Amino acid sequence: MRFLDLDLDFFLNNNAYCTGFGNGRLGSKFKPWSVAKARRFLEERCCLSLDTPIPGRTVENHDGVIEFWHSLINSGDLRVPFDLIHIDAHPDLSVRGGLYLKSGLLHIDSESALMTLKKEYVHAGNYLTFAIACGWIASLLWVPLYKTLKDLPEGYGPIQFKKREDGDSHIAELSVVEKKSGVPYKILSWYGFRTIETFNYMALSRSSNFTPLESDALIPVIEGYMRQI
Repeated sequence: MRFLDLDLDFFLNNNAYCTGFGNGRLGSKFKPWSVAKARRFLEERCCLSLDTPIPGRTVENHDGVIEFWHSLINSGDLRVPFDLIHIDAHPDLSVRGGLYLKSGLLHIDSESALMTLKKEYVHAGNYLTFAIACGWIASLLWVPLYKTLKDLPEGYGPIQFKKREDGDSHIAELSVVEKKSGVPYKILSWYGFRTIETFNYMALSRSSNFTPLESDALIPVIEGYMRQI
């Protein structure tokens, strides 16, 4: 199965590596893509169509997709492991060990993960590491806005997650699995990415702290390719 994971902060003129002022929106130097450019990308490179919207969900922050995955997996609608296309300005992989890249494969130290799983909360910057640790991801393709050296997955440190005090209770119920063969991992530029295969599900993260207010105009545009479930 294939899942399209979109972040609104991808559709900007530049990468945002800090949140908006006062934990709010980004400033005026960040400009969203035009509606026409966003539609061309979604239709020509992601194989989306307004005539056949993909079942999906809009979440406020990107780690919110964890609950969506969990509900789909529990219902049997999403079979694991699934192939993930992650279109985002950021890799959203933990930069603390346990997860490492070798020969194009992401590997995880399950014993280390089990010991550290409850030490910190799952957030928008590490939720993909969590999904890999749970054995949900068969392959991961990251399509960044701009790839920089600090985004390259070289020597991640230990995975550290814990349930948020106000977070989803299901997180504590999930278990880490060992995948000795690793998860195939690729990075493709957005202008080099194109798929002709359709997706089973999709999600869009609003990521308000990493987008300017003007980006919100693209939310209903992207949602037009999605059937909310």
